[in-house]
Amino acid sequence: MRTCLFLSSAIALVALTTILPSSSAATTDTFTYLSDERTLDGYFALVERVTSSTGVRHCTILDQGYSQAFRNLYPVNKQGQRAQIIHRSTHDEGHHHGAALVDEEKDLLEINTNLLEHKTQIVEAFFEAECDSLEDIHPLDPFPKGGQDVLQGPEGLQEGDEVRKLVDSGPDSNRVDIVFMGDGYTLEEREKFFGDMKRLVNDMFIGDTFQSFLPLFNVHALFRPSKESGIGTNGRWKDTSFRLYRDGTELRGIYTADPGAARQACRAVGKYACDFPSLIGNDPYYGGLGGEFVISTSSNKSGTIVLRHELGHSLIDVGEEYDGGQVYSGVNAERWSIQNIKWKHWLTDKVPREEKNILRAQDYAWYDLKKGAYKVKFNSDGQWKRWGLKISHSGVDTDDSLEVYLDGKKLNWVSPGGYDRDFSEWNGEEGFSAGAHELVFKQGANYDNEPADPARPIRQLCSVTLHEFMGEDEYRFDNSVISAYPTYDIKGRKTWRSNNERCLMRNMASTHFCSICKEGLWHRLLSKASLLDDIRVVCQRKNGNEGEVTSFGIEAKLIPLGQFREDQSKRAADESYTTRWLLNGVPQGQYDNQVKIQVPVSEEGTWEFKTEFTTSEVRKDPSGLLKASKVFTVAQRLC
Repeated sequence: MRTCLFLSSAIALVALTTILPSSSAATTDTFTYLSDERTLDGYFALVERVTSSTGVRHCTILDQGYSQAFRNLYPVNKQGQRAQIIHRSTHDEGHHHGAALVDEEKDLLEINTNLLEHKTQIVEAFFEAECDSLEDIHPLDPFPKGGQDVLQGPEGLQEGDEVRKLVDSGPDSNRVDIVFMGDGYTLEEREKFFGDMKRLVNDMFIGDTFQSFLPLFNVHALFRPSKESGIGTNGRWKDTSFRLYRDGTELRGIYTADPGAARQACRAVGKYACDFPSLIGNDPYYGGLGGEFVISTSSNKSGTIVLRHELGHSLIDVGEEYDGGQVYSGVNAERWSIQNIKWKHWLTDKVPREEKNILRAQDYAWYDLKKGAYKVKFNSDGQWKRWGLKISHSGVDTDDSLEVYLDGKKLNWVSPGGYDRDFSEWNGEEGFSAGAHELVFKQGANYDNEPADPARPIRQLCSVTLHEFMGEDEYRFDNSVISAYPTYDIKGRKTWRSNNERCLMRNMASTHFCSICKEGLWHRLLSKASLLDDIRVVCQRKNGNEGEVTSFGIEAKLIPLGQFREDQSKRAADESYTTRWLLNGVPQGQYDNQVKIQVPVSEEGTWEFKTEFTTSEVRKDPSGLLKASKVFTVAQRLC
């Protein structure tokens, strides 16, 4: 179940499945048909592959187990792939470690299949093709007798653990489930943990970012007491549940030294609950990681900023949108052709065009300003009309703590307040003259002799990005425009994104996804969860429980979107369900757009329910993910 987030699209199923009587069937004569995916099992394996500079590929099985079936894989949909490999990139929330050379390359791969009887052959074939050596550090637990609890981790919760369900949108088996696990919270900080998690959930799932998707999510919070408060620094972890730590003291990547404990804890939350594990460090400052786990902190200022960005990477399965990255992939990146751009159906213009800009400087400095001034030199050809400078910084809590100069002229700057990592930007309405130019960053003179304070972050310049742009006729700053905006990777290679600065996958200060990412998120979530939870049939009798059946009440239970949202203020424009009912293959028009119907006993037979969800946030649905259907039997003999 936990890996279903990374599936490609699937067509809604129409296969007839087993009837599951409700717990009250003896008195109400009710029987239920679950959506087909909820009755089947799949298998996943998580593999780390390290490729040395000599090309040798060593693979390690980090995790494997049984899961809910994957909607796009045979035999659920009776066609298509037998197995799939998902490449899950790790995103360091420092974003980059600079241009340091590495002597090995790491990949995180996920193998999924529904063919349990053939999983051994499928996995062995993958390892033979993709690995030169193999290590298995997570042996597969066998199916329990009867196969009823194959999704439940064997270890279970530990003494002192507590799980609270912060968002309950429906059955875990047909929702995207996120588990927030706290690290560095002591027993005395139990309520602080749950308070922090509620704040993060409110910021993201009730706030702007994920609010239209909320009915598709369940959110769980797992408290596991740590012996020490906080997270580690300088590559050393504390005595905490999941051993989170920073490489140094700077506000960038945060890592776990005990991923096995995190996997076990997430599985123990519930049979279907561990779709998406997230570790939250009890730390007041910026930092995190994406990949197998989304890692962030409890920072009031930046915790949500990091978390929603990294969730975006994994939930939508996309790469970067900011400049200077390494991974540009998914629905939000076009590498090859503007004329065949992926989001052509979203473009503002009928004919695709490139917005004209150029990257002049990109520097992930991670520089302690106490060491002196930091200089960034760049050149211009004098052909551009405007410029924009963006930096990130930490420890600059007062207006006189940072000074920025462009070609010797001091730029106006106001501190955002506090020591946490934050962002500042400047824009110029004239292009640079042809020739050499220089940026200088330094701490205020009043702080040159300031003693070090280990209780707060250093005064640091984290990153610098400088662009030049053409005029508004050739580069539009309007964030409502969807076009082809250049993005440059760490080696200066160009790809295109869809918008200027609206999307939080580029602009981490934003709380919004762009239209392309929103559409991709709908596709991803609905490749995991069916719009239809179940079909319920009630046998209605003439004289109470002992009388003959005279009619049937049939209800299709849908995920509450569109007209079924509890809070209609969260309903997007033109968002609605349409529904149809068929009896023995013949449309029953009198029941169109109803989810509860009553039919006479003479209409027993093979019924089919069909629904389609429409929203202005999705313009293309090539795989039919916004559709669902179910074939089921209505008969007196089942009452």
